[in-house]
Amino acid sequence: MKYPQKPENSQWTDDQWKAIAASGQDILVAAAAGSGKTAVLVERLIRKIISKENPVDVDRLLVVTFTNASAAEMKSRIGEALEKALRESPASLHIRRQLSLLNRASISTLHSFCLNVIRKYYYRIDIDPGFRIADETEGALLIDEVLNDLFEEEYGMENNEPFFDLVDRYTSDRNDLELSTLIRDIYFFSRSNPDPGRWLSELKAGYDTEGRVLEELPFFQYVKQDIELQLLGAKEKLQGALELTKLPGGPAPRAENLLDDISQIDGLIKVMDDWRALSQAVPAVSFSRAKACRGDAYDSKLIEQATALRNSVKKQIEQLQDEYFSRSYESYLKDLQELKPVIETLVSLVEKFAKRFQAVKQEKGLVDFTDLEHYCLQVLSTVDEDGIRMPTEAASYYQNQFAEVLVDEYQDTNLVQEAILRLVAKGNETSGNMFMVGDVKQSIVRP
Repeated sequence: MKYPQKPENSQWTDDQWKAIAASGQDILVAAAAGSGKTAVLVERLIRKIISKENPVDVDRLLVVTFTNASAAEMKSRIGEALEKALRESPASLHIRRQLSLLNRASISTLHSFCLNVIRKYYYRIDIDPGFRIADETEGALLIDEVLNDLFEEEYGMENNEPFFDLVDRYTSDRNDLELSTLIRDIYFFSRSNPDPGRWLSELKAGYDTEGRVLEELPFFQYVKQDIELQLLGAKEKLQGALELTKLPGGPAPRAENLLDDISQIDGLIKVMDDWRALSQAVPAVSFSRAKACRGDAYDSKLIEQATALRNSVKKQIEQLQDEYFSRSYESYLKDLQELKPVIETLVSLVEKFAKRFQAVKQEKGLVDFTDLEHYCLQVLSTVDEDGIRMPTEAASYYQNQFAEVLVDEYQDTNLVQEAILRLVAKGNETSGNMFMVGDVKQSIVRP
């Protein structure tokens, strides 16, 4: 990808400038807190708006932030930049126009954008146009009311042993608050997916092990991904320690230890797709005694750094053994199968709660933030016979409206929010018009 030349005396680093100037495909800027990610996004916005070669009206940019305060601050910063540009070019009609358009620009939280979509296309979905958003206290009270009614009904049913078994497992002697909380949490987690019903069905399917091997179960891909990431991280640490052995004063004799360690980690990575082989290989990992590094020829600080990296890997492998490989392959399958009826009962309660909660909200003309997301998704898409989500005419309208879709704090988007953003953006990852900034280490939402 080619980039315009960075201006002289620019405050931006080379990487920041690339993010500001890049175009022609989806762009994800991943960096730590305080590294200037949002500033890069704002600079990119401003440069697009005041570009002399290909200016973009500010109302043709969709900018999604995580809070209303962030959206207000971003509008303020853009306004200040436009006023500065106008002082430098007082005859510019384009800049004057941007200042007049700024108040109606789509710079907001995703929920505010969803609300605007629903207000515009309410007639396409089953919703009363006079709805209002329930506040946090009102929503919590409704949840408690629906759960209390549901539990009262379940307690009063005859021959309801699966429910009472669930109560015994997940409640204390005093109350059933733990089970209520679990149902609520699973409900909201399911709502972070584009198809909550399908997600709940897959949750049940994950415990049906009859005639299946562990690798075929839905959750296994996530377990595998976690283990693989940990092993790759361990290998990276060992390679870092190996590089220290090559430095002047480095612990060169320990290169042999580290090469053996790396070879063992590579062996684990090779059998990632075979759980039985992996469950035997991980406990078999052993770290040889570190070679001695005595005398003034060796830098004590480099020795300490290399030792710390290797010890960190040792601890990581021990944790993997305890977390995933302390039990037999067969015992995992047996436990999952025994939990199947428990999970089926739990999911059934979540489904009952979801249906009743939705009915109560509709009766009162209320929506919550998850409703905004799902109603917006209904407006923007349909699902074909193969389960593929296809954009509607409404989605096409927004795709034509927005020259670029910019997302701040991208790490906090969930799957349904991601689906909405993809529906109003153009192209795919290699030809799209999405610009995202975030820090995965700060993520508070990720199903």
